Amino acid sequence: MGTQTENQCLRCRTDCVPLANLSADEPAADGSCASFICVGLNRPEDRAVVANRFTLCWKNGGVDTRDHWDKRDLIDTMSVIAQALSTDENIRVSNGFTEDDMQRVDMR
Repeated sequence: MGTQTENQCLRCRTDCVPLANLSADEPAADGSCASFICVGLNRPEDRAVVANRFTLCWKNGGVDTRDHWDKRDLIDTMSVIAQALSTDENIRVSNGFTEDDMQRVDMR
């Protein structure tokens, strides 16, 4: 289970105010730092695009990103993720697969 730490930047930055975040409770299996995802509000003077008022941070053993997004970017990303999860679940259920089965399925 992850831990929510709103109003606390997991990168200890002061140029963004976290709105919501979630971090892993334990370090990754390879010993690297815990993974987290966070969305916050950045400073207007830090934006390359005026509308990109949100900062999205994503960090795990293989990814470390911090980008400025606008509201439409976040909404569209949530929509695509929701559709992908719905499609994955429909494939799983219609084939009688378990979650473990889905990890081994080659959809190519």
